[in-house]
Amino acid sequence: MSTRITVPPGPRPGLRWIAFKLRLSGAQVKEFRDRKRQFADCMLRSGVLACASATVHPATVKEPQVRLQRHRHGTLAAYALLALLMAFGPLARPVAQQPAPATPALRGFSTSRAAAQMALEQHLQRLPDPASIEGHLRALTAAPHMAGTPASRRVAEYIRDALRSYGWQAELVGYRAWLPQPVEVHLELVAPRAVLLARPEEPVEEDAASFRTDVVAGFNAYSPSAEVEAEVVYVHYGLPEDYARLRRLGVAVEGRVVLARYGRSFRGVKARLAEENGAAGLILYSDPADDGYAAGDVYPRGPYRPGSGIQRGSILYIFRYPGDPLTPGIAATAGAPRLAPAAAASLPRIPTLPVAARDAADILAHLGGPRVPREWQGGLPLTYHLGPGPATVRMRLRMDEQQRDVWNVIAHLAGQQDDEWVLAGNHHDAWAFGAVDPSSGTAVLLELARVLGELARNGWLPRRTLQIGFWDAEEYGLIGSVEWVEQRRAELAQKAVAYLNLDSAVSGSRFGASATPSLRALLYEATQAVVDPRSGRPLDEVWREQQSASGPVPAGADANPPVGWLGSGSDYTPFFHHAGIAALDFGFSGDYGVYHSIYDSYQWMRWFGDPDFAYHAALVRLAGVVLLRLSEADLLPLDFPTYAAEVQKAAGALSALVRQRRAPLDLAPVTAAAAAFADAAARADRALRAAVETPDAGRRAAINRLLRSVEQALLHSEGLAGRPWYRHTVFAPGTDTGYAAVLLPGVREALERGDWATARREAAALAAALERAAARLDEVSRLAAAEQPAAPAPVPVGASLGRR
Repeated sequence: MSTRITVPPGPRPGLRWIAFKLRLSGAQVKEFRDRKRQFADCMLRSGVLACASATVHPATVKEPQVRLQRHRHGTLAAYALLALLMAFGPLARPVAQQPAPATPALRGFSTSRAAAQMALEQHLQRLPDPASIEGHLRALTAAPHMAGTPASRRVAEYIRDALRSYGWQAELVGYRAWLPQPVEVHLELVAPRAVLLARPEEPVEEDAASFRTDVVAGFNAYSPSAEVEAEVVYVHYGLPEDYARLRRLGVAVEGRVVLARYGRSFRGVKARLAEENGAAGLILYSDPADDGYAAGDVYPRGPYRPGSGIQRGSILYIFRYPGDPLTPGIAATAGAPRLAPAAAASLPRIPTLPVAARDAADILAHLGGPRVPREWQGGLPLTYHLGPGPATVRMRLRMDEQQRDVWNVIAHLAGQQDDEWVLAGNHHDAWAFGAVDPSSGTAVLLELARVLGELARNGWLPRRTLQIGFWDAEEYGLIGSVEWVEQRRAELAQKAVAYLNLDSAVSGSRFGASATPSLRALLYEATQAVVDPRSGRPLDEVWREQQSASGPVPAGADANPPVGWLGSGSDYTPFFHHAGIAALDFGFSGDYGVYHSIYDSYQWMRWFGDPDFAYHAALVRLAGVVLLRLSEADLLPLDFPTYAAEVQKAAGALSALVRQRRAPLDLAPVTAAAAAFADAAARADRALRAAVETPDAGRRAAINRLLRSVEQALLHSEGLAGRPWYRHTVFAPGTDTGYAAVLLPGVREALERGDWATARREAAALAAALERAAARLDEVSRLAAAEQPAAPAPVPVGASLGRR
């Protein structure tokens, strides 16, 4: 039942008026007066929102649901009265009121603060405005804005100015990075007949953006300048097993230009494998079976890639190290020491060029040799052959290779505890207009900044400091985020709680996520608090249904939808793999076939991605709930039993690989360390459930420092063998996948190479890391169990969201 109280116009209602309306006894009036005095003191110190709904212990609270009509006192008066009424729930006895449901437990929050947190989240969820998000997306996609260009700087300035208008401190942070740009891109078929290839994408009448002439030509960033003429061999997706099959079929690729389909691995892996197999050059193309007419209607009739669509993209060897190729491990500031390009291990050595399906068709139509294996046939209307020849191409690439300025935007909303940072981010550069990639995420983050700024203007002060990074040159190789993390690594190690990434955040309505295992539980719980825009049901229910519709659920599988591992390919990479900061990445996906082309435009989003921007707004709500829980929790909402279970499962798979390879490797220390990690995680989890009620702020702070450090304990200071920039012993992007993650990568990849000596060293480093993590968790248990109060004490007025 709802109690409706209308605040009368004129002077503020006094205590007698409130007492009359709520039928308070004399004793209740006295208690009301005492608490009102406490509330007023909290208001002076911490603001309205900070003092709402946590002034009595929840076990004694039965809150009436209160609706306030807004009169000329405005929002502030309404919040003040609402906070008072929530604070004095036991005193309010409306006629025929039904008992309110108990406040659900929130991971990391004391029971006395859970109601306040939920009230704050509910208020935040009312604020996102789809029109505001659409306005940002329209502005961000108004022109092509590739990194290293004046247009990219203008986008950074737009973001900075918007953030400042929302009350955030925001600044541009610049670096000097090696960013080649194309001067000449030429490809032609020279035999058995002459055909000019590498033609520009065709404009579509319905989308004015596609007629612009200031879009960069289709190219692969970091391809060297070169001129090559050679026969062509078709290599399917250009994976290790594809080259192995060609060898079995007697088809040689040495000295030839290989033609590979996009997909199933990072394009930089395709370039490295072509180089390692002796190819003279590489042509990449988008096959219609993957993202063109064989998948569905093409743009502008549908969301898929037209025949002239080109997928631009970097081929930097980010699986070795991402970021500026000339300054590995250090920030690319103006005076930083730099490698010569020839010495940079992340730079490819053979010319590589992307083309459209229509250009690939001209090459494939003139290939001879045997027919391809059945599963290698693509979607073009011709029979695919392997070659070599007679199709012969001439490729000529000329790059303007120099250092260029890149501009991050770093925004800061100071919290009460500036020694703890909750971070979020996305990149702002794009190969062309970038409506989905990256601007859907950028628009979401800008709207989230506006919403959080509005909360701050109404008196809320975050417990932990919030930072948002808008990174430049991500498309070239995660450059903006990597350089910033490398520059701030020591400070991040001391302060960072977690990092939320929102790249390519919205292209449809199917929810998906990847995360550090310790953040999965938080993510599941946050999706329970947010509604799916289409169905009006809780997002977690819709997410489970979408997952079950995509395939059968294995017997014994977790009832929750799967959350992916963090490999690479976006800006969580330096935070997680280099600095050891827990991270997560989520968004809504759909049929998105125009990736990295001129057709990824504002108009595409309006027609196919999210026409009313409802899913953008839902993502603002979800990201807001996640950030608020990380910012406001008494104890950080990290789940290490889930993490330990993942590690034990991976250790079991590694043992099976050792037996399969008959490797001379004893994994007993790894297995024992994984078990110790699991035991320590279970003990810590039990202790933390009780410790969350402690009123001892110093002990809470010490526990949180330890919880933050567990992820960092899993780093190896010397990094993985052969690629020391990657320091995480449990996760890394695969050397042969580039994007997809590999678990226990140091040991696994050494085993797969048959390098037993390296496998033994990596196993020792892994076992030591797991033992360090277990020791940190045991220290958490010790601190959490120390001097526990017999029962949770009532929290003083204002402690819920105010000073701590």
